[in-house]
Amino acid sequence: MTEANTKQVVFDPDSQRIEMIFNFPVYPERKDIRLRSAGEVARRALALHMLLGVIFYEEPEKVVNWAIDEGMWDYLSPREQEIFRMPLSDLSPAEKKREQRALQSNLLTWRIEGLQALLWSIGRVDELDMPIERCDGSDMSEALPALGESVRPFIASARLRPSEEMVHMLEEHLQLYNQQVEAYEKGEKHPFDTMITYERIHALNWVCGLIDEWDD
Repeated sequence: MTEANTKQVVFDPDSQRIEMIFNFPVYPERKDIRLRSAGEVARRALALHMLLGVIFYEEPEKVVNWAIDEGMWDYLSPREQEIFRMPLSDLSPAEKKREQRALQSNLLTWRIEGLQALLWSIGRVDELDMPIERCDGSDMSEALPALGESVRPFIASARLRPSEEMVHMLEEHLQLYNQQVEAYEKGEKHPFDTMITYERIHALNWVCGLIDEWDD
């Protein structure tokens, strides 16, 4: 993304809740749906699963080595690769802990909402609830490989939902986003969480081939 259309995150000054996100490709210029393959979506889900492991697991270097051993490195985005290098770097253990703690308060932790949307798109999650409560990950643990397990069965068994379902889900979230924008511009509160909506739209846009790059 260019500097002119870099996303803008607006925080509530009192609660620090994210109120609105502007300037991200909600409605991409590309109009034709070109679904990515089930394998691509499965690998992207695994990349996010491993990213969250690097951020939260007490021994993140084990997650990085798992990703390398499973041939996942080349499927990480440039931003993710930068984060994955940290646990294996020459930083001291204390510095690595500080870096990890900083990541735990980064907006990247919201990628779990996009992960849930990706798992939904390959049938590993039955439904996406209304974007009100943040996902805690417990309902996805059984849908993903555990640390150290082979990722090949997960990738091989992935099956995309029909394109009609994908488009319908994306359109639903675009409508929710419009409601959020309207409420924000009127100074009103809305019941939906902006970051959940944002991460789902980002993930679904990517699955539908409406954006090329994962990093935003």
